[in-house]
Amino acid sequence: MYVVGLELFLLLLKYTLKLLGGQQAATALDGWSTFLLLLICALLLFLGFRWFRNFILWRLRNRLIVTYLFIGGVPIFLVVLMVLIAGYFVSGEFATFLTVSEIQTQLQELEDANSASAQQFARSSKSRPQAEVKTDENIFPGRTMVVLPGAARPKWLKGGFKGLVMDQGQIWLRAARMEKAGDEQVALVSSVPVNQKFLAKIAAGLGPVTLYVPNEDPGGKGDVQIKRWGEVEVNGKPSPVISAGSLPEPQFRGDRALIYYALVQPTSWQTGEATTTLMTGSVRISTLYSRLSVSVNEWANIVRIALTALAVTFGVIVLVALLIGIRLTRTITRSVANLYKATEHINRGDFAHRIQVKERDQLAELQVAFNSMTESVEKLIVEQKEKERLQSELEIAQEVQAQLFPKATSSITTLELRGVCRPARIVSGDYYDFIPYGDEQMGIALGDISGKGISAALLMATIHSAVRAYEQEHLIAVTAGGTALQAARSGSVSLAIRNSPPQSPSQVLWLLNRQLYKTTQPEKYATLFLAFYDGHTRQLTYSNAGHLPPIILSEDGSLRRLETGGTVVGLFDNVEYEESTVQLSPGEIFIAFSDGITEPENEFGEFGEDRLIETIETHRNLPLDRIADNVIAAVQDWIGSAEQPDDITVVLAKARG
Repeated sequence: MYVVGLELFLLLLKYTLKLLGGQQAATALDGWSTFLLLLICALLLFLGFRWFRNFILWRLRNRLIVTYLFIGGVPIFLVVLMVLIAGYFVSGEFATFLTVSEIQTQLQELEDANSASAQQFARSSKSRPQAEVKTDENIFPGRTMVVLPGAARPKWLKGGFKGLVMDQGQIWLRAARMEKAGDEQVALVSSVPVNQKFLAKIAAGLGPVTLYVPNEDPGGKGDVQIKRWGEVEVNGKPSPVISAGSLPEPQFRGDRALIYYALVQPTSWQTGEATTTLMTGSVRISTLYSRLSVSVNEWANIVRIALTALAVTFGVIVLVALLIGIRLTRTITRSVANLYKATEHINRGDFAHRIQVKERDQLAELQVAFNSMTESVEKLIVEQKEKERLQSELEIAQEVQAQLFPKATSSITTLELRGVCRPARIVSGDYYDFIPYGDEQMGIALGDISGKGISAALLMATIHSAVRAYEQEHLIAVTAGGTALQAARSGSVSLAIRNSPPQSPSQVLWLLNRQLYKTTQPEKYATLFLAFYDGHTRQLTYSNAGHLPPIILSEDGSLRRLETGGTVVGLFDNVEYEESTVQLSPGEIFIAFSDGITEPENEFGEFGEDRLIETIETHRNLPLDRIADNVIAAVQDWIGSAEQPDDITVVLAKARG
């Protein structure tokens, strides 16, 4: 609206300025007024298209109609247009061919007449070398002939020649032939001016012909420019025009006149170079057709009857196709309308609504499927509510499990600890824990539960509580003599519990394996690494129950793997576990990890222990939390956009100086 108002204001201002005599000022506003008018047209076109799309094309019926127009109407229109354009150009080329053929015929006749005169000249020059050549007007009317000795003829003329030439500001039909006159080679040249009389002879039986005469430009090739209709410049100057002929009367209705154009290239007589000019003409369709067929009237009637019959046949076919299309369109739109009304009922919560299906086609099957879907919607809603309840419980389980992991970095004077676990799902089957016993004593546990999801998380919680219980308290047999472990293995004594220093890792693993074997399903088991670190002696006592061997990385890059132990816990009964003790020197890094660190793959293979060690070695001077974050980031970069295949857990410990 603002643009329209501004345009109206400019128009009013221009009108006022004209009334007050400010013609120059009013003219200066023409550019702005035109720009705003174009902008208004563009905005109206955009608004019209948006209105057409939002209102007219909203209904499926209208969309189908527009689709039919684009699929059927537009191609037919383009084909007809292409045929008309092709017919116009073909007709123009044919008319040009006829005109040029007439000129070529005249050139051939001129050459024949020139040859006859040359023979006459040759006979007379034997006795009279300088004999003049007389032309016979009956052989070629309007012809002039000259004999050019070597000094007088153009340098480029070496032999015979026939064609259009440009000489002395006029176009000529010219034929030349070389003959010997005594000791000298002369050229016999016959010329016919291309004037109105000549064009009248060419245009007879065709239609009016117009030839634009090029300006004399020795050495130039001609530059034809069509400025406006009927105005032509050759070599930058207005071209003289020669016209002749008239258009015959039409032979039938629709016998229109076709305008054609042709470029003619007469040769410059002085230089021998081609110049360019334009020739135009008009011709009737009947004239062209008469040149193609001898019995034009008979063939025209036959063609007219055949085309009429074909048009009627096509019209009937189009009408039948239109009726069939309307029928099919009504079937489609009715089905879509039924589906639309049904969706409105579903949107209001009316799941009892059903579509009355009357047809037997794919859309009818779609309506039947919609009815079936409606029956399932209510069940899906109930299932969705149940799923949301389970999701809520899983989130609670995730929060509970997060409480089982150490909340902060656990450290003592001689050992810095850090652990990170990234679950593959909502809850994790990996387990790690730091169990403090005093100022300089720390228990370290790392495990991997078989399977994933809730079952693995529950078993992980069981192992977590059992390890803490076994590490912080040990069993005393209520018997005379013997150790608690021997009494427990015999199974014939009662047990009592009291606080005491931690048990050895191998004893805890034996008790844990015994408990899991008796209380879990046969396919449930876990790998577990259990260690006890004494800061006074800097010794790490450990036992490995089937877990990936942790690594001690020295400052010089050497590696020690902690492999002593036994098989997994919970799979076999009464399994013995060994334990071992290693010394941790200042600067050495203890690395424990789950298979979620080393086994992720991409197109280059597994991440592997080597990349894990390389990552830690590269960042070993950083704090342990930074090193752990770099390890997790390296694994995730290795996985890329793929789904994380397993829980990722890493535990790091660094001996302090």
